[in-house]
Amino acid sequence: MRARSLNLYSRILLWLLVNVLVLGASFWLVLQWQFREGMQGALGGVIGDRLQTVGREMHARLASSQRSEWDGILREFSERHGVHALLMTIPTRQISGKRVDLPEKLQQLLADMHPELPRRPPGVAPRQERPGHPPPQPESRDELNALLFGEDFFPPAGRPHAPPLESSDGPRFDDLSNAMPVKLGTFMLPLGTPPIYYTGIRLPLVPSWSRREGPLIFMIITDRITAGGLFFDVTPWLLGLFGAMAMSALLWLPFVSGITRSVRANMHATEQIARGHFDVRVPENRGDELGRLSHAVNQMAAQLDGIVRGQKRFLGDIAHELCSPMARMEMSLGILEDRLTDSDALRLADAREELRQMSSLVHELLAFSRSTLASATKPMEDIPLLSLIDEAICMEAIPPQKLRLDVPADVVVRCIPDLLRRAVGNILRNACLHAPESTIEISASRHGDFVLLLMADHGPGVPEDSLPRLFEPFYRVDTSRDRQTGGSGLGLAIVKTCIETCAGQISVRANEPKGLIFEMQLPRA
Repeated sequence: MRARSLNLYSRILLWLLVNVLVLGASFWLVLQWQFREGMQGALGGVIGDRLQTVGREMHARLASSQRSEWDGILREFSERHGVHALLMTIPTRQISGKRVDLPEKLQQLLADMHPELPRRPPGVAPRQERPGHPPPQPESRDELNALLFGEDFFPPAGRPHAPPLESSDGPRFDDLSNAMPVKLGTFMLPLGTPPIYYTGIRLPLVPSWSRREGPLIFMIITDRITAGGLFFDVTPWLLGLFGAMAMSALLWLPFVSGITRSVRANMHATEQIARGHFDVRVPENRGDELGRLSHAVNQMAAQLDGIVRGQKRFLGDIAHELCSPMARMEMSLGILEDRLTDSDALRLADAREELRQMSSLVHELLAFSRSTLASATKPMEDIPLLSLIDEAICMEAIPPQKLRLDVPADVVVRCIPDLLRRAVGNILRNACLHAPESTIEISASRHGDFVLLLMADHGPGVPEDSLPRLFEPFYRVDTSRDRQTGGSGLGLAIVKTCIETCAGQISVRANEPKGLIFEMQLPRA
C-alpha cells in the first residue's frame, strides 16, 4: 500500500517553516553570543535599552508625586508586571516597597559600583539635617561620607583626605541632573537555583529626595529573565515570526497554486491514460518545465490513442473480412453433410463446430472493436435503467427465480443503450456460466452525479490476485480451461470497453463469503 504524503503546497510551506525555524535558531545563537559575558553584556543591547525606558518612566512618576505615595506606586507597578519592586539606596537602605532581605552578593555588587561611598560602620547613624537650615555642600569625598553616614566617618587624624569631588573618577552625585543618564548604574544579577534576577536601575534625584540621602536605586526582583515582558517581550517576535510566515504564504500562493494546478492536471491526465482514456488533454499554458511536461503528456496520449484505436480498428477490419469466408465455409459444410457417410458425417460435425467457435470469436472481436469506436458514431441517450436491465435479461433468457432485482423505476442513466445492454448481458451470461446454482443480485442507487449499479453472484469466485486482470483481453483465470468452460477471454474486456465508452467506470471485488461483485458507476441523467 502506497504511503500517504503531503501535497506540493504543504511541502513548500513546511519547507518555509523549516527555514523560519533555522532563522529563529540563528537568532537564538545571536542572543547566546550576546550573553557570553553574562548579564552585563546583555544590558548593552535590547534589555539595557528597555531597562532605561522603565527607569525613565518610574523616575517621571516619582518626580511628580510625594514620598508618601511611593509605596502605592511601587505596589501598583509590582502587581501590573508580576514582579517585586522597591526603592533603595546605598548600602542596603530600603526606602519604599515591600521589605526583602538582599543577598550578600547583591550588596557587594552595589558597593563595587559605588567605590566613592564606603559602607557605614556598624552603629554609625547618618547625620541629620537641622530644620530651617540648607543641607551643607560637601567639598571632598570625606565630607560627602560625613554627610551620608555621620561625623564619625571621617578618616583618622593624619590620614590624607580624599581628593575633591571635582577631580574624582566614577559617578558623582553633583553631576546627576534630572535627565535620565544613558545606561548609568544599570545591572542584572541572577542568584540561586532556579535563578532569581535582581535588576537595579540608578535613578536621577527627584525633588522630594535630597542629595545627601545617597543615590536612588530602583530595584526589580523577578524569577523570569523577561519579567513577563517587562524587560524583553517575546510576543512581538512571535507575532512577527508568524506574520512573516502568513505573508510569505500569501505571497507564495499565486506561484505555488500555479505549480500545483499544473501538477494536478498532469496527474489527472496520467491517471485517465492509465485507465485507457486516451482522449484526455492537459492545458499547455506554461513556458517552463511543467509546460513541457504537459506537452509531452498530450503527445503521449495522442500517440497511444492512435495506436489503440488503430489496433482495434484493425481487429474489427480483420473480423469483418473473416465473416464472409467463414459463412461460405459453413454453407459448404452443410451441403457436404448430405453426401457423406455416417462416419464422415461425424468428422464433418466436428469441423463444423470448430468453424462455429471461430465465427463466435470473430464476432466477439468485432464487438470489442466496435464498442470503442461507437462513441464517435452513436449519441448518448437518457434511458431508464430498469427497462434496459429487463431487456438484457430477456436477451439472455434468464429465469426470474434466478434473479433478485432492487432497481428503482425512476433511476435514469445517460449512456449508449446498445453498449450498456451488451455489458449487462455479458455479466449475466458469465454469472450463469460460472455460478449456475447462484442467485444473481442486481441493485442500483443514486450517488451525486452518478448511479451505482451492483451485480453480484455467490459462485466460486476467482483468486484475489486475478481480480485486477479480469478485464484484460484474452485473459482467463484457469489457462487449462477449454473453449466450453473458459470462453475466449473477451467477454469482460468488452464489458469494460462498453462501460467506459458510456463515460462510466467498472470494477470487481470479491463477495463474502464467496462470489464476485461487479460495481459500475454510470452518469446520471
